[in-house]
Amino acid sequence: MNIKTQSAKAFQDCKMKAVKKIKICFHPNCTEKSINSHILQKNGILSTIAEGRHVMQPFINQFSNPSVSIKAIGLNEAFSFNCFCLEHDTKLFTTIETNEIDFGNYKNCLLFTLRTIYNEKFRKLVNVDVYSCLESNHSNLYNCSMLREMSFEENLGIMDIARTEMLIWNDINNNTESFVFRVREIEKKEICLSSFYNYETSQELNFYHYINGKQKEEVVDIFINLFPYKDKSILMMGYKKSEENLVSKYVESFFSDNEETLESKITNLMFFQCETWAISPSLYKMRIEGNNTILKETLKFSAQNDNERLFFDINIFRDDFNKKFNIFKKEKRLLK
Repeated sequence: MNIKTQSAKAFQDCKMKAVKKIKICFHPNCTEKSINSHILQKNGILSTIAEGRHVMQPFINQFSNPSVSIKAIGLNEAFSFNCFCLEHDTKLFTTIETNEIDFGNYKNCLLFTLRTIYNEKFRKLVNVDVYSCLESNHSNLYNCSMLREMSFEENLGIMDIARTEMLIWNDINNNTESFVFRVREIEKKEICLSSFYNYETSQELNFYHYINGKQKEEVVDIFINLFPYKDKSILMMGYKKSEENLVSKYVESFFSDNEETLESKITNLMFFQCETWAISPSLYKMRIEGNNTILKETLKFSAQNDNERLFFDINIFRDDFNKKFNIFKKEKRLLK
């Protein structure tokens, strides 16, 4: 077995073990066994972009080549992770899973955000365990100092999520409102996206580290969900109320832009900021299949870009996507 094959097997073995270790409900007052949960409702949301009960979802593995790929995945596994026990998964989310959803209801928006951050918490917990497993058992195959650095970064993210968790549960339990949510109905897009990302750019965070001699512990988060609902798509974005003065203008632009400009911004978030999304097989075939450089180029650019609030002139929902992407590769043309 060559080194590449050994490394791939070691990573998969460690990941399988790490996933199996996360088996307790994420509800703060529960110790029951968690079940496989969907970030977004399987029937009625995810199913609307599925073909043959499959969607196309990106997978990232820093240790493989290529490090990012898009694969077909069945509805039972897509957008899913071990999170809540059966009771909490059923009862807590009734208003956004079994009833017609009122998107003007604050708590409903909060529940979408809770699932979004818990998916990221799950992913980070798995990664930390994987890095520890690789260092302990396969140090001959992996750079241990890099594994420790990556683990440190993930743990910072877990601490940031913990602060957001506390705010959400306080709102749920006490009927308070610690977040601001904006919702927009747009033409149906064959995409589901549930994620959050830093408002601060890499440039700003690096400057903070330079001035303070340490990494910023509490970053400013933007929460986003985009998914089909009935014959339209719903865009939902949120942020902490305490950070409103800093981020409100940025978020509001997503709700005042014309739809084509919004599509370009969504495309930028998909490729450069957010990891948790799925598209229909049809959209994949029309825009990405056969063009292997797209994912490679976007990942490479993301690693180099230090101003993530810039938006570039690419739009996966339009027929000229590949033409404009080729221009982007050469010129990095900004969205006007």
